[in-house]
Amino acid sequence: SLLQEIMSMIMWPGISSTIMKTMRKTSSMAWQVKSKVHTSSTCQAKTKTPETKTKKKKTSAMKTKELVKGPPPPALCPILVIGEHKTIQKELGQDLLIDTLASYILTKNIQVPLIALMSNISVYRKNMNGILRNDLPKTLDAEIKVGRFSARDDQIIKENWSVLQKQAKREPYLEENEATTEIFLNTVKDQGPKNNIVGYFLSQGLPNARLATEVFQRARILLSTRKRNFTPEEDKIILDFVEKEGKKWAALTKLLKIAGPNSAQNRYNALTNNYKSGPYTVEEDKIILSEVFTVNKFVLSDGNNLTMEDWKRIGGKLGRNPLYVNSHWRKALEPILTRYQAGTLGVDVRKALLDHLVEHNKDYTQDVDWKELSKLPKFAGTTPAYLAQKLHGMKTSTGEMSPELSPAELTVGAIQSWYNNSERNGTQKKEEYQEEMIAYYTEIMSQERGKDTE
Repeated sequence: SLLQEIMSMIMWPGISSTIMKTMRKTSSMAWQVKSKVHTSSTCQAKTKTPETKTKKKKTSAMKTKELVKGPPPPALCPILVIGEHKTIQKELGQDLLIDTLASYILTKNIQVPLIALMSNISVYRKNMNGILRNDLPKTLDAEIKVGRFSARDDQIIKENWSVLQKQAKREPYLEENEATTEIFLNTVKDQGPKNNIVGYFLSQGLPNARLATEVFQRARILLSTRKRNFTPEEDKIILDFVEKEGKKWAALTKLLKIAGPNSAQNRYNALTNNYKSGPYTVEEDKIILSEVFTVNKFVLSDGNNLTMEDWKRIGGKLGRNPLYVNSHWRKALEPILTRYQAGTLGVDVRKALLDHLVEHNKDYTQDVDWKELSKLPKFAGTTPAYLAQKLHGMKTSTGEMSPELSPAELTVGAIQSWYNNSERNGTQKKEEYQEEMIAYYTEIMSQERGKDTE
């Protein structure tokens, strides 16, 4: 078994008689491994210094962060510790770039997270969508992180790819963009095990253990797609494609080289429905409130349980994209009402939010469990979407004030430094708007209570 292969590599003379307890699960097997090894041993309890380092600037939060202990680094093992990789190494050819890269990685016998190696599964996607936990075995160890890649994670993956494609010498030599196309755009299903080997290399230096197959797919998204800013030429491609081929969104997404399962579909809907854009007016917000509470007068206590059909109907009344109307409700209108009910509407949560995240060593949005955070007493009345939106707004302002910062350097600490050194704008208009929304909400609830007593 894979466990026996690993144990045969690590059980040699010189291991301490004191055994460190480790529990792991993969597929249908239950693992119970007990071992304690030195950092010079085959399997290491601590990570090596990654081959590529992410630049970091000092922020006012550095002293605080030094006092906060982050999660322990994952234990490492050589990639050749399993027989599957030894077999692949013997069978590699010289014609394909994927073989050249895999050969380079296996020859170096790089250290990889043990827990990921024990779940060396491969998931193939034709499209550029990320891999979800639902795509993976239910028995996957909870310590393996899935999704929620931070800007720092993305930078590490891209830097590792830059190193890999330069180090793997072959003739004819391919430029980085050509190598990217061959590895990430032209990949095929039966290349999964070799793709995983590349994924292990790209994982080096990541703060959490991740599956190699997910890191490889993340690299495909980062290196082979672009952000969703559509040009007029691409808008024409979308309209022409749907007219000739129909609503084949996956094929259209691949053609446009964009990430996200609904990007092309949403853009097509925006082009063909002539939706209104721009800030919402007070009148529009009142329509949204009226319609939402008509559907469910207990929506604030029940949760946001309106259907997509409800939002399409509300969006139709406003002439706006229903997805954006739903987002406006969750991020703007609903939090006004829930904070009013909790008595915290006048509290500016931004400082408390930044202080809390820095104190708990949360550098990026992806590090935060927003649902759990919103349950804390200090954030009473807030919603997960509201808190995430607040941080996003401050991040945007920080980036505008400090354009020299890379995405990886736009940490919560950098945002806190911006916040502490920025001036606050007047809140009179905001307070007047909130008071009008609360008054209208109160009127709606009064009318509903009147209906109940009839």
